[in-house]
Amino acid sequence: MKGKVLWLVVLCAVAGIHGCPRKSTPRVTPTEATIQAVTAPPDVERPAGGASGSRGGSSSRSSVTNSELQLLTEELLTLDNGLVQPSVSRQGKTTSRSDGDSASNPLIANVPRSTMNNPTVVLMQQLLDNYEPQVNRREDRTSAEQSEENSFLDAIMRAPLMARLETFLQQKGLITSGLRSTLKDIWFTLYKRGGRQPGSSGFEHVFVGELKGGKVSGFHNWLNFRHEEVDGDLNYKGYMKAIDLNGKGQIIKLRFDWLNEQKPVGSLFVGTTPELEMALYTLCFLAKPDSKCSVQLAGKKFKIQTWTASFGGKTVIGSAYPDI
Repeated sequence: MKGKVLWLVVLCAVAGIHGCPRKSTPRVTPTEATIQAVTAPPDVERPAGGASGSRGGSSSRSSVTNSELQLLTEELLTLDNGLVQPSVSRQGKTTSRSDGDSASNPLIANVPRSTMNNPTVVLMQQLLDNYEPQVNRREDRTSAEQSEENSFLDAIMRAPLMARLETFLQQKGLITSGLRSTLKDIWFTLYKRGGRQPGSSGFEHVFVGELKGGKVSGFHNWLNFRHEEVDGDLNYKGYMKAIDLNGKGQIIKLRFDWLNEQKPVGSLFVGTTPELEMALYTLCFLAKPDSKCSVQLAGKKFKIQTWTASFGGKTVIGSAYPDI
């Protein structure tokens, strides 16, 4: 009975279930990993065990070692062209339990023009307004939006780090087709997440963000974070932890409100290229799905957590984010 009560408390705290007792239940503020672990299974159709279905590669468990992952991710960072870094103002520290605001200014104060004019950054920006935030509302992909997706994929596939990633994945038997078609499937397939309509995709969840049950879900990309700050729709409230990547970006664990809904704890890369982020998440999704994947950038070891989702016979990305 004690275990059932504790599980109910976590569900109420995470999902905001109506009808849960408020006075007799202690406040529980879960971590990002806990939020995903509790909410991910009901959000979308998922195969038994979370590893079946077509993923553009092998359906068996990967034999890739942590050492191989760390060596490869360092190599990917070396191959990445990088960006001129934005000005970042982390300001005050906070916790996921805090109700206050520890940051009076935006997180991303300024982004150099050369960075905003980078080809993959430009094409990423074009995708940001293609999505409906509410996960229970149907996404209508117009031909123009699909063309933008294809242009973005074509551009990131020209990056040297993607060629190296493709070779590695093919050698390990993790993909049986080309990397570009795999990216199209796992990132841009529309599926259901907590509703009857196909209102979500891996790309929207991770790189744009969604609203589900009165909470911010996903939203792990700095370019959209900056975009929403500029538009006045996002209020950054402070950070918990940060890792510097020696001039190629940083990772920040933080708290914010978006469209008047809360994200008590989240994490994102800042100052990194779209192709590097997509390469890291794709690698971990294919090599270590539904688990913490050991990576290393600029000598800093950390984890990337991925979650799978299954829809229409495909196993696609449910979520992916740096876990620090």
